[in-house]
Amino acid sequence: MGRAPCGIKRGECALVKEVGPLRADAPPVRLIWSALLTAGLSLIFLLLFATLEQRPLEVEALRYFPAEMLQRGRQFSREARIAASLQALASTGLMLFLCFHAHGARWLTWLEERGRGKTWRGLLWVATGISLISAVVEFPFSLYLGYFHEKAYGLTQQPVASWLLEHLVDLGINLLISVALWLPLYGLIRWSPRRWWLPATLFAAALSALLVILYPVLILPLSHPVKRVEDPKVVGMVQRLADRAGVAVETVREMQVSDKSSRINAMVTGLGPTKQVIIYNTLRQQMAPAEVEVVLAHELAHAAYGDVLRSWILNVVSGGLSLLAAAWLLRAMQGIGPLHLPKPHAARGLAMLILFFSLFDTVTAPVHNYVSRQMEVRADAFALRVTQNPRAMMSSFQKLAGSNPSDVSPPPLVEFLSHSHPSILRRIQRVMDGVR
Repeated sequence: MGRAPCGIKRGECALVKEVGPLRADAPPVRLIWSALLTAGLSLIFLLLFATLEQRPLEVEALRYFPAEMLQRGRQFSREARIAASLQALASTGLMLFLCFHAHGARWLTWLEERGRGKTWRGLLWVATGISLISAVVEFPFSLYLGYFHEKAYGLTQQPVASWLLEHLVDLGINLLISVALWLPLYGLIRWSPRRWWLPATLFAAALSALLVILYPVLILPLSHPVKRVEDPKVVGMVQRLADRAGVAVETVREMQVSDKSSRINAMVTGLGPTKQVIIYNTLRQQMAPAEVEVVLAHELAHAAYGDVLRSWILNVVSGGLSLLAAAWLLRAMQGIGPLHLPKPHAARGLAMLILFFSLFDTVTAPVHNYVSRQMEVRADAFALRVTQNPRAMMSSFQKLAGSNPSDVSPPPLVEFLSHSHPSILRRIQRVMDGVR
């Protein structure tokens, strides 16, 4: 494998020293970890290097945007991607240290022992400990990306104390969700070390569906006040668009973000009885009614095509594959140092699962982003067909780029690796192609 990760010295890395002698199937374990680490880190570095590339402004982009705005959006995106890439590297380095360095493994073992022989209590200790140390390592990046970077570009008016409070609340919610997932998962691993991945896939699918259903009515209001839209013009507009799209929309709600952010957005979220249209109040403040209409038509297209359900199915399939691989990995890593898992459901193995799932998500992210971009292209075409207003769609893209700074024409590699939406310039060009 070559040099051990994270500066590990004198054979303390299990993948370098202890895998071979301890197990007959150690080479496949080492090969899988090496391939996964190489692929994951290569994608992170590829994105970072592509981000650092200096390029002149595209002539085509200058037809629709002033040069100053293009430079501002490009710089904003470059800074954000650099920080996000460094955060990913720091997080991966931390998990490598916990899993494959003797000191990290000893700390995890100490946490597990706080459970006094009870798997569920040891798991609570390990999960909480990993969450806390991860939060500490990632905090500088989160603070920069979530607050100082947004503040520097005039995108937030939120005081830093308010942001910190929200960040702590988010960390608490994420910890609760993680525990709600890990406890039953480890119960399944203990029940069937070989076949637990199948019921775990079904459980994860049910939990994610529940979160999608609860998101607009329980989770979203935790970050911003959300109220029903009473303006008959807006309600009537949504209803007309929903009728054309063949979508039933019971509720139109508005999220109050203007006191904290100038970003604009809209979404169709929820499933079944909770499905609703949610718009930022900044959307109505910054866009003309015709522009609001094309934005809403785009969002309703996602409902018309069932994109929320399609995304959920893709995530379930991808998650099932990752759980199948993780089930094999937990069995294969038994007895291998420095973690020395005595059994697949040993609580300290949670760190290895987190590292594996993180790398798996990094490697498969381009596939998910590609599928998402195709959904967005289809939604744009639908909105143009329903509204028959290419001028409003063009101006809505221009205002979106102005209020949500971004590189309107990123390098193809950057778009391929990290963009869930096509670039603004590509979306504008498709509108122009449709007009022609």
